[in-house]
Amino acid sequence: MAAATFAWTNAAVRRGVRSGTVVQATTLSIPVGVPIFLAALLLSGRPSMLFELPATSLVVFAAVGVSHFCIGRYCNYRAINAIGNNLAGPVMQFNLVVSLSLAIVFLGETLTALRMLGIVMIVAGPAIVSRSQARGRDQKVSAELLFSPRFAEGYFFAFLAAICYGASPALVRFASNGQGLSAGLAGGVVAAFAATMFMALLLLVPGRWCELRATPSDAARWFLSSGMMVYVSQIFAYMAVSIAPVTITAPIIGLANVFRLHFARWLNPQHEVFGPEVVVATTISFLGVVAISLSLDVLPVPETWRPLLDWRWP
Repeated sequence: MAAATFAWTNAAVRRGVRSGTVVQATTLSIPVGVPIFLAALLLSGRPSMLFELPATSLVVFAAVGVSHFCIGRYCNYRAINAIGNNLAGPVMQFNLVVSLSLAIVFLGETLTALRMLGIVMIVAGPAIVSRSQARGRDQKVSAELLFSPRFAEGYFFAFLAAICYGASPALVRFASNGQGLSAGLAGGVVAAFAATMFMALLLLVPGRWCELRATPSDAARWFLSSGMMVYVSQIFAYMAVSIAPVTITAPIIGLANVFRLHFARWLNPQHEVFGPEVVVATTISFLGVVAISLSLDVLPVPETWRPLLDWRWP
């Protein structure tokens, strides 16, 4: 659910920046997070968890809010504006490497053979699409396309966004401290509040408030809808990493980079670069999700395969 809803937010932003700016998109999309996370926390039945988080968790959640919601989102939107969702997606897949590296080094998690196979398959899906798009670039952009991709700018900011997004799952799991879903949702309130305060300070920069007020009404609707849905996505993501290892949840959330291709075709058919292997990429990545979700306890695996499938790293 986190992957699917996050993919929708990227397509909505791509639609909005056709008439608005990246700064407008980032500024308008962030403040709606506080009431959304707060409502989810109330529905969880443990609103008191907001006051039970240790000081260390509060600091980490606040840092995640600024790095993920502000810096990462700005870089993501900047990449989308420059090259579109479909070209930014394969580069954004690098966030999986960051997430898994932090989970193994700092959280003591392990990778199994099945999980590694699943991760390779999930990454392979967008890679197939990337190769198709590369061939398309060599043949020049289709005459039907209504924008000119700015590749250097787009790939640079997509890489920065991947680092910010990739660090979040491990940090959220660390800050949740094994206290379950409510801790993740309470942390979301803290993160969204910190991000909102950070953006409020940036509005003091000369010219920023005037730029925000100049947002076209059509673009503002897309930015606000994207902001609401991205926090729904974050709720699912925070809940996931609060109860399951990052080595499992991060690759599944990474499926957003395949879902975004389908939403892009629906909302922005003339403002994206498409490849013919979308269906193949989706299928391979989905099978990767199945692989990392399988348990040897329920699989009819031959005994001769078990030593290999039971292997763990580190």
